[in-house]
Amino acid sequence: MKIPNNMTEDEVVNIINNVANRLARKFKFGYHDIEDMKQQARLYAWEGMENYDNTRPLENFLWTHVHNRLFNFKRDKYERPNKPCVECKQYIGGTCHIYDDLEECVSYKYWKTKNKNKKNLMNTIDITDINDTYEENIKEIYNLDDKLYYKEILELIDKELPINLRPLFLRLKFGLKLTKTQKIKIQVVIKEILLQHGYTS
Repeated sequence: MKIPNNMTEDEVVNIINNVANRLARKFKFGYHDIEDMKQQARLYAWEGMENYDNTRPLENFLWTHVHNRLFNFKRDKYERPNKPCVECKQYIGGTCHIYDDLEECVSYKYWKTKNKNKKNLMNTIDITDINDTYEENIKEIYNLDDKLYYKEILELIDKELPINLRPLFLRLKFGLKLTKTQKIKIQVVIKEILLQHGYTS
């Protein structure tokens, strides 16, 4: 590792720790807590020392270097913060002049979906929350009477549901958003399954 001529290794370590401690909170995300980001920041700082040329204060150099590396790390692992709208010629003054609903724009929708998928991979989920959400979704969408045996019904749905509807069922199961059309589609099929097996709501 390259240590500047006018500094000791302890002085460099203190500067690196100071930069890491100040930036860690800003860049924590998903299951990467503050301590994880401090470690990542220190690693980037040590790597950055190879490019330090003594033309400016070391702390300023490391702040910029580590900040940029952490920004890229978070962007690549978790979220791309810049919407594609920024580069679109029809996006003027913070308003899209093509779409009233940005969800209709293919570029925006792709950006949003990719970010959501990354976040889902990086965020931990409590299994009890999943089960509660699942049951509430079933109650809400299918208007099932509380007297029915939910476990038995859910096992039946899981067994009888056509394979092509499994992705929608899994989205419902894990509390993910469904469009109105998707809800209606899966609702009709599940009601048919329930009626075939003698369940009525």
